[in-house]
Amino acid sequence: MNVSTRLERQKQIDFAVGLAALDGGKPTSFTKELLCEYEKGEVTSKELKQAILQKYFRKSK
Repeated sequence: MNVSTRLERQKQIDFAVGLAALDGGKPTSFTKELLCEYEKGEVTSKELKQAILQKYFRKSK
């Protein structure tokens, strides 16, 4: 992954975390780990979303 892609991903992460913080939300350790993997290019945004939905959808049932 090139530097500009990684920087763009970091901006996306910062925006998402900041937006959640407006409502008092904080990422869990699970989510932080996924965000780190996303920033490094180890998972796609689709995989990130799917992993989060699977984890928390199961918890709510």
